[in-house]
Amino acid sequence: MSEFVLQRVQEVDLPRLVPEFAREFLGGNRKRAEDHFEDHASGEGTSVIAREGGHLAGFVTIRWQSNDPLLRSENVPLIHQLEVLPRFQRRGLGDALLEEAERLVASRSRRVAITVGLDRAYGPAQRLYARRGYIPDGRGVCLGHEPVKKGSTVEVNDELIFWLLKDLERTV
Repeated sequence: MSEFVLQRVQEVDLPRLVPEFAREFLGGNRKRAEDHFEDHASGEGTSVIAREGGHLAGFVTIRWQSNDPLLRSENVPLIHQLEVLPRFQRRGLGDALLEEAERLVASRSRRVAITVGLDRAYGPAQRLYARRGYIPDGRGVCLGHEPVKKGSTVEVNDELIFWLLKDLERTV
């Protein structure tokens, strides 16, 4: 992991970072990249990026107040997004980004939440989160914020998720 450099995103970084972020992670959609970092100036969001040899390799973003009503009512920050570009995967970067996010969250909260999709594409994330001590929050499978009712038929897509929690006092 030593070849990666982690850097907390500052507002001054955004003019240079947004186009690169859009290109690497959002198919060139600059508006979505700007939206991703919109709450950073107010302190409601924090991102850490990883670079190797100057190239953007991955990132993790924390939303200090989740849009999820349950997490919001309990003041549990959400690791909103974690992504590592394919050419940098399987080298410990996802683990390092999560470690840094958990360290940042631990300075404000004793718990952190994250979501994970249920289809095969999320298999590596499912294993990573389990190894790091994340457990389902007890709602079962959810479609976004809403638990899926028994007997329901749903489409398996990126909105079909588990909400996971981790107690940081035990690990950080």
